[in-house]
Amino acid sequence: MDTQSLQSAAPCVLLVNLNTYDQPYPVYPLGLAYIDGALRAAGYETYLWDARASRGPLEETVAQFQPDFIALSLRNIDNAQSHNPLSFVRSLADCCATLRKVTRAPIIVGGSAFSIFPTELLELTGADYGVRGEGEAPLVALLAALRENRPPSSIPGVAWKDASRAACCNEYAARQAGFTAEPAHTPDILASYVGAGSIIGVQTQRGCPLKCCYCSYPHIEGRRSRYRTGAQVVEEMARLRDLGVRYTFIVDSVFNTNERHLVEVCEALCSANLGVEWECFLSPRGLTRDHLALMKRAGMRHVEFGADSFSDPVLKAYGKVFTYEDIRRVSAYADELGILYGHFLIFGGPGETPGTVEQTLARAAEIPRAYYFATIGMRIFPGTPLWEKSGPAATGETREAFLATPRFHIEPPLTVESLYERLAVFRNTAPNWVVGDPPSAFVATIKKLRSRGLRGPLWEYIEILQRYQQSGENR
Repeated sequence: MDTQSLQSAAPCVLLVNLNTYDQPYPVYPLGLAYIDGALRAAGYETYLWDARASRGPLEETVAQFQPDFIALSLRNIDNAQSHNPLSFVRSLADCCATLRKVTRAPIIVGGSAFSIFPTELLELTGADYGVRGEGEAPLVALLAALRENRPPSSIPGVAWKDASRAACCNEYAARQAGFTAEPAHTPDILASYVGAGSIIGVQTQRGCPLKCCYCSYPHIEGRRSRYRTGAQVVEEMARLRDLGVRYTFIVDSVFNTNERHLVEVCEALCSANLGVEWECFLSPRGLTRDHLALMKRAGMRHVEFGADSFSDPVLKAYGKVFTYEDIRRVSAYADELGILYGHFLIFGGPGETPGTVEQTLARAAEIPRAYYFATIGMRIFPGTPLWEKSGPAATGETREAFLATPRFHIEPPLTVESLYERLAVFRNTAPNWVVGDPPSAFVATIKKLRSRGLRGPLWEYIEILQRYQQSGENR
């Protein structure tokens, strides 16, 4: 590794976003924007290469920019669809191999996917270092150590290799967790994503105290919640508005984990009157009609509920802290207030039976004007209760096996095939349902609608298109 270039007065860092998966729409690299902001604040020169939005191959950018460090982000391990699995790990490994041929700059990997399998991915990719969890503080500390020829092995949150080249990863320090910088948005990259229909993310909190059996959020961000103030959220949305963004997604794991925070943010948005609409993830637990009314006044247009099931025994097995009655109640509130809302459902997890599947399908008819997004099986990730139940300890396999091939929990006697067949039949009579990725006809139509200036997730057009398709098939 060439250490001479590491002593420059203004070190250069090339940030790389490899994510090209665009179902149901392209995902703007918000995590890298935060990294970019932290690096700029620390005095680094940065450049963002994006696999979707940048012109020219990565190798040309490396040759032109001559970075001192390269930081790559992997957002997802795979698409989390048991009936149509697609892994994204190979693209990261291939990119690292390509970079090795054109530069001697240290290669650092990070992102939410890396945080789930840090040592495995460090070894697989051949990268020099990695950063797990929130990357702002650890990455800045890592680069400082490398520039000063200090070993980075003691830096919290950093993955590294010991003398035998074995991958190691340090625990993340709670004192480093939180919002230590503001995101830096590259205008042309941002505009490219907005033009392609991406809903630009805004984060108001990190960490998740909930205990859903399958969810990797607490493993990635920790269980202790850290909040931005309402004023900070308003400032971020105002900056995005000035860059041409009119619709955002509050990407917190669950926006309403803390009532005081929800009220503070929404009241600040009401006072600011930015003219920016948004959507978010919400839990039915403790959510009132007044909360939803306040959020609507603050600009909320769509809600995504992580309901997961409409069967109480299954909800309990999934680790949920609410009941079907809570789901029914908040759905009625959203409908009364004219808020577009959808329920995300997971079929086949722990506690699921053929009977509970049918109960969920039947109860869906009781909920007015909802949209449904169904997945089959639960992806098995480290750091979750499901990993303890169905991971390597239960199967006798290695951790690497669960990284290399997407693994899902399907509760016997259910199977991926039987569940998909049942849901496909049900969807034929329920056009407000989507199983897996949206249909190709919807994706094509949405592109046309977005080119005409329509914003948001546009779920309502799924139902219209599927009704039209079904009417044509029945003629």
